Amino acid sequence: MASRNAQPAENGESATMDLLNAAIAHFENLERKLGFSPRLRRMGGVLLLLLVGWFDYVTPPELASTPFYLLALMPIAFLEPVPICLAFSLLAAVIYFGADVLSNPGTVKLIYPYWTAFAILISFSLISSAISLLVGERRRLRLSDQALQDNARELEEKNRALEETLRALNKLQEEIVAHERRAAIAETINSATYEIERPLISISVHVEDLLRSVESHEDIYPLVEKIAERVGDMEGILKNIRDLRKGKAG
Repeated sequence: MASRNAQPAENGESATMDLLNAAIAHFENLERKLGFSPRLRRMGGVLLLLLVGWFDYVTPPELASTPFYLLALMPIAFLEPVPICLAFSLLAAVIYFGADVLSNPGTVKLIYPYWTAFAILISFSLISSAISLLVGERRRLRLSDQALQDNARELEEKNRALEETLRALNKLQEEIVAHERRAAIAETINSATYEIERPLISISVHVEDLLRSVESHEDIYPLVEKIAERVGDMEGILKNIRDLRKGKAG
């Protein structure tokens, strides 16, 4: 039973907040469209309250005029801060008191019109200041949401920049690893070439000595000649490796 009673209360509160938000949005849009300065807007509020006071003065006492003052105070409450709302509430109460006393001069010596004006001042002040505070809180929340969205976009941009930097670093790392691998291979080739060159030079010298000492008609001469050819081929290969290495270094 309690949950059933709570549900309509929550729905009513939600509907009230939706209505208030719609009213706030309406007055904000109206303010942006008209583009009035605060001074001009406040002068218009004063003139509107004086018009309501004149209407209160010329209408019969049986007609309740308090709602008209509230209607005149609503734009001020939605657009102005709390101190300005309180000042306009005081002005509305004074105008109400003046219209009441001028309509019934005999009541000026009674306490009733003063008490009524004071009660209206309190009610006007509470209503207008409460609306002004709600509007200010809504604006603060909206600015906070906007700031959060801006921060989220900034973080997203920074995240994208970090991802691009990470990709660039990974690419650079791959290039460095590839360069180091090529350098290691080149160093290995250099070392192997050097290790091969030393005995190859010695072999080449011995082969040349053999070629000079062996006669061409001897059986061993073709073998020595073939060894000399192979040594020459190896020397040519080593020379090509050295030229290739110099070309890459240049």
